[in-house]
Amino acid sequence: MGLIALAAAAGFARTSHAGVLWDQIGATGSDLPTTGPEGYYRYGSQVFSGQPQYDLIALDDFTLAGESRIDRFEAVIQGYGNWSGTGNIQGLVARVFASPQQAAAGWSNAVATVQLAAPSAYTAFGTGLLCGFDVDITLGAGRWYIGLQAIMPGSAGQVGVVISNLGAPAQAFQANPGGGFGVPGNLIERPVNLAYRLSGSAVPGPGACVVLVVAAGGFGRRKVW
Repeated sequence: MGLIALAAAAGFARTSHAGVLWDQIGATGSDLPTTGPEGYYRYGSQVFSGQPQYDLIALDDFTLAGESRIDRFEAVIQGYGNWSGTGNIQGLVARVFASPQQAAAGWSNAVATVQLAAPSAYTAFGTGLLCGFDVDITLGAGRWYIGLQAIMPGSAGQVGVVISNLGAPAQAFQANPGGGFGVPGNLIERPVNLAYRLSGSAVPGPGACVVLVVAAGGFGRRKVW
């Protein structure tokens, strides 16, 4: 259980991936509403260059039935405030935590942190901009919390992850471990789901690996998963 491997390469175009593990984005953008229960359709998730006390992350949870390898992470983001476009995004960071409370206590508590180059292209999708990244994150079975932060100075505006009608229950979190926003406990619960998607595959158990090796050796055994 926990992180086994990390690596990332940025890009928008989806390549061949094993399968969707968790999807709160959907196929058409119609599941991304223009407003939510609190009157917002996006929630800030940003590394404020030079102002770490304001760094915050928008987290949503997903559950893995067994050890799994994540090879693609996608999100729909949108800017606000002084936002003038994606050109001011200096990069992004994906983080995985065991709980929202761990995120609120500090970035070093992440079980996975992936530094990502800004994509060469974004695509308008629903209420925001779809971006995707090839990653290599292996996690054990259980419930995990993931978020994507855009790296951008506050003078250029703010960036958030848009909300989604997909998923249940409607629950997300924003963590601000630096305390710059003055939120009690550096954590606030939000009654929404966020537009994230993970692709990947289950990691075969030891028994499956043995059968795969035998099959590769030419003994005619079928693969067992």
